[in-house]
Amino acid sequence: MADTAEAARQLHRVLTGEGAGPLEPDHPFYYPLLESSPEKDPVERLALAIDLAVDQSVHLLTGFRGNGKSTQLRRLRARLQQDGCRVFLVDMQDFVHMTTPIDLTDFTLSLVAALTKEVESSQDLRPTDPGFVARLWDTLQREVEVGDLKLKGEVGGIGAELGLRLATDASFKKLIQKRLKAHKARLMEEARRFVENLVEEIRRTQGTPDRKVVLLVDSLEQLRGSGGDAPEFYESVIDLFSGEAANLRYPKLHIVYTVPPYLLPLGKNLSRSHDAGEIAVWPNLHVRTRHGAADPTGLKAAEDLIATRSPRWERVLSRPQLHRLATASGGDLRDLFRLLREVATTLLIRTRRDPAATLDDAALDYVERALQNELRPASEQELAWLRIIHETKETRLGKPRDMHELMRFLDGNVVMSYANGSPWYDVHPLLVGLLSDQGA
Repeated sequence: MADTAEAARQLHRVLTGEGAGPLEPDHPFYYPLLESSPEKDPVERLALAIDLAVDQSVHLLTGFRGNGKSTQLRRLRARLQQDGCRVFLVDMQDFVHMTTPIDLTDFTLSLVAALTKEVESSQDLRPTDPGFVARLWDTLQREVEVGDLKLKGEVGGIGAELGLRLATDASFKKLIQKRLKAHKARLMEEARRFVENLVEEIRRTQGTPDRKVVLLVDSLEQLRGSGGDAPEFYESVIDLFSGEAANLRYPKLHIVYTVPPYLLPLGKNLSRSHDAGEIAVWPNLHVRTRHGAADPTGLKAAEDLIATRSPRWERVLSRPQLHRLATASGGDLRDLFRLLREVATTLLIRTRRDPAATLDDAALDYVERALQNELRPASEQELAWLRIIHETKETRLGKPRDMHELMRFLDGNVVMSYANGSPWYDVHPLLVGLLSDQGA
């Protein structure tokens, strides 16, 4: 029927573009997942931690890529603004090269370039000392040969170009790391002075001497290694967030860093390094229990979330079919949206030949298998470890290199971490069938 095809188009449409990206809490597609249980809500806990902090603080938020953290950071921003905080939200994808080893030097440049851009774009804020990037650029030109990055004459322009080069030019990033290695103390001194002056300027111009200034740093969970350089990359991320923890704090500033989920095994040491509370975890939908049974509450949340975007979704697939796909996704919203888009596409193809066509098990098998093939382990050794994780719900780390492999598994969504009850791990649901000798 034409109505079925239009419902499939509408479902696909609301799960792509704007519908697949970060949402403001007042967006019509927004669905409140944890607001009804504030004591379990990471956003509420982070807001309260910042409210209770006295002068400066660092907080860590993690979760899998695409599971809604960026949307929740926007909710946190709105919540903090209600409390009277001045909040800056920066997307580090525009300032950090996400797949090459990271160092405190280039990260600090990226962070302050991102903050500078937000300050410059503010309609109500024109700081009297906006010149961190200009002063730093002058230092780089005079003392540290940085190559052919051109001075554009405007602070905002310099910061934007510096951020762009650091995010897209791996060789430039490596050069910055090399040249600034001996200037780390000077760099941090300049960065801290810029931040402190910014906070004081905000308080002075707005007549609020105790106003809290908060920086929300998004997208760092997308830091990911690949190939033969992966161990070096993961070690650099560990060193940045653990070894350099003291240098990630800034005077009079409250910061929330998103961090990759593969840092969760370092949870206690990481929190202690930052003198912070527990790492806030934005969870996947809780669609399954530790023993693999379906969770009716989580499946109902999946229904409601989709219905908020596409009220006619049941013209595309049945409730049991949606539950099957939600379970197959492991509660990962990115995977769930992908599976739903693919079945909507399948139905559209079928209705072109037969307007009365529907989805059957074969259609769901097809889209699940396509995702499974992308997650499939590359070797018997990997498969054996995944069996152990699935059976024990623990990582069972042995050799030091196992940590790098676990990081890769978590980063690729091959292994998922769960926080309901005591922390535990399991393989992606679509891989469970491969873990038997016959499936392998």
